[in-house]
Amino acid sequence: MANHMPPVPRDHDEASFSEIVPIRSGKISLFKSPLFIFGIVTAIATVLLFGLMQGLMNAPTPQERYGVFRSLTMVITAYLLLLTLFAIFLYSRTDRKIWYFAFPVVVICILLTPPFLRLFFFIFREMLPGGPNLTGSRIFFNAFIGMFFGAGLMEELMKAIAVLFGASLTIFAARMRSVVPGAVYDLLRVRGPLDGILMGVAAGAGFIFLETWDQYVPNIVAQVFKATKGNDLGAFGLGLMLLFPRVINGLAGHMAYAGIFGYFIGLAVIRPRKAPMLLLIGWLTAAILHALWNSVGTIWGGLSYVVAAATVIVLVACLLKARQIEASIFGRSVETSGSIIVGMPGSGQVPGMAPAPQWGGQAAPPQWGAAPPRPAQWGAPAGGFPGAPPPGGFPGATPGGAPGAYPGAPPPQPYPYPASQAATTPMQPTMPVQATLALHVAGANVPLTPGARIDLSMIPALGERGRGLVGEVSVHPRNPGVIGLKNLGNATWYARLRDGSVQPVEPQRNVRLAGGISIDFGGGIQGAVVG
Repeated sequence: MANHMPPVPRDHDEASFSEIVPIRSGKISLFKSPLFIFGIVTAIATVLLFGLMQGLMNAPTPQERYGVFRSLTMVITAYLLLLTLFAIFLYSRTDRKIWYFAFPVVVICILLTPPFLRLFFFIFREMLPGGPNLTGSRIFFNAFIGMFFGAGLMEELMKAIAVLFGASLTIFAARMRSVVPGAVYDLLRVRGPLDGILMGVAAGAGFIFLETWDQYVPNIVAQVFKATKGNDLGAFGLGLMLLFPRVINGLAGHMAYAGIFGYFIGLAVIRPRKAPMLLLIGWLTAAILHALWNSVGTIWGGLSYVVAAATVIVLVACLLKARQIEASIFGRSVETSGSIIVGMPGSGQVPGMAPAPQWGGQAAPPQWGAAPPRPAQWGAPAGGFPGAPPPGGFPGATPGGAPGAYPGAPPPQPYPYPASQAATTPMQPTMPVQATLALHVAGANVPLTPGARIDLSMIPALGERGRGLVGEVSVHPRNPGVIGLKNLGNATWYARLRDGSVQPVEPQRNVRLAGGISIDFGGGIQGAVVG
């Protein structure tokens, strides 16, 4: 005889097994935590440093000690840079994995090899006025011009190559998605300013690593070793004294310059109308800050404090703005001690959008028009299914008139509604939830009315960019209170749900609609479901 007794409730005064042994808990994901990865790297680095210190003390010859010192400085440089990247990663609140930093580091390491480096030197230091005759000048104007071309423009372009590649994946998404494997595409692409900053600072970290560990520290060690007639331990000490400020300066130096340029590259992805201007602004801003840092010492060393502080201010401003943009588009967390003010999609009023009209203290009930063609069946080709509930027109539509403005940006862009779906006979809505949602994209608020066909190319701000991005609002066949957006185009969309997960929306498939969901249509076109 089966035992149907209810389970004994847990005694909350007594610790459970998973609380005593947290590593066995099924409610945490240890291996997905960035802190876990950083902690393991820290454990490995500390053991290596202790071993290398012992090896340095026991090495019998200067040549062997120098080999150990090179390994020691490599571990210290890499760890300090990883620490800085980790802090930026956590503060950004990105949904990216920490592996997102790997691609730009690999790219910059390749670009700093002699074949590529000679090409950049030829262009910026021989063809353009960035040669040593200017960079080595003690006259500020000459030094600034030389550093602007020979260091600023050249090095910032090198660090931006990976970011530009990631941006191109998004801009040419329709073509790239069929060529690049899906997992690789999602890992490498730049979706907006925040991704651009993260890729940029990672490229800057890779640049600092190679320049510091493989150039500056060995050079000063060789100089001191020669000047002191063989005092290698003294030379190693001065090498470390140079290593620390060069690496720590990354947040006010190479990483900051590259992050600023990366912000503008990401901004060009989501604001393509003035993309060339945005790219030029980003490149020039990074190059000017870089050149000033390298040249103001010819006037007075104290000006370096001003340039470093200004660089940090610009970087932090870009990072905060990137987070605010991400929150506005994707609905991500923006808690930064009050440093960001933003209305979240689907959580009420969105910045720049008017509040909903109030009738007698409550939201105005929408008037629905006559039923448009039957909505597409959930997960089936367009054409609908028998027995679908009668959908309506635009929220706020008047009988026989043009649809009213959805509560949104004043004034919202007009969205062409098919003549066949014009309102004719008013009726009361049977499912109000379906009439309260809209797609906020490119400054327009497109009502998500069941049965409506949405063509983004009809939105004036998108035009040709929206060609082929077509969807249809459909009703779930078994739950009439649930609506979705069906992808009628040829490219896969990506929807970010309210729990932060990403759902691919392949052609002829649906995504369930609810306030707070955002959709990446590709080509830098982002939409948010509000209501």
